[in-house]
Amino acid sequence: MRVFLFLIIAGMFGFSQAALADDHCAMSYEAFEQGVPHTDLEECPGMLGGSGKFCRYSVVAEIATVFVFDEDSSCLVTTKAFYEDDFVVRFK
Repeated sequence: MRVFLFLIIAGMFGFSQAALADDHCAMSYEAFEQGVPHTDLEECPGMLGGSGKFCRYSVVAEIATVFVFDEDSSCLVTTKAFYEDDFVVRFK
């Protein structure tokens, strides 16, 4: 499911395979930064958090996807989709 969701998002934002990866990285943060409209998270959600990680999220329709990157390599580590019943948006 994660790979399928990633491919849908990548297709929606016009990624080419060359932009998606090098030999060791499913997706670099540089490619993500340029191609995916997103918001920075101050900290990763509890189950995705941990030292050495940073997170971003993107909302498409009613699905919020959290992207987790490794701080050292800046490579995408994992993604997690949250459907509209799984999250709450609050504005300050």
